[in-house]
Amino acid sequence: MSGDPLRAAAEAARPGVALREAAGPDDELVLHGGGEVLRLPRTPEAAARLLLLVRALPRLRPLVPLAVPAPRLVGVLADGATPFTAEPRLPGVPVTGALDGIAAGQRAGLRAALDAVPVREAQQWGVPGDGTRLADPAALLVDPRRGVLTAAVGWHLRLD
Repeated sequence: MSGDPLRAAAEAARPGVALREAAGPDDELVLHGGGEVLRLPRTPEAAARLLLLVRALPRLRPLVPLAVPAPRLVGVLADGATPFTAEPRLPGVPVTGALDGIAAGQRAGLRAALDAVPVREAQQWGVPGDGTRLADPAALLVDPRRGVLTAAVGWHLRLD
């Protein structure tokens, strides 16, 4: 077990699974292992965002032209109130450079789909605010052999 209480919670939720830390926002611990991605919030704001993603992403998935993960609640941290989530790890590798060809068109299609979501619909999903727009995913995944995007992951919704 780790000395980090967040990592210890993840290890307890997934006994026997080798968990590796992945890049993520400063207020979240992101771990990969066992074919899934675990997200553990470090702040109440990050916990609120995770709960919002659990509600909003399943509604967003059919509206965008790439695979989008379907997060689910896994458990609650030791404080008895802070949720953490898991989602399937989607195929592809993170995009590290400029996109061209089909992948650039796919990214433009993703942006257009996100911009087309009416504020009122996002509010029905639980996204607050009058001027709220959905943010881009933190990462795009690509099939390096075919040069096409496979998924949009690491979602963060703006809570302005």
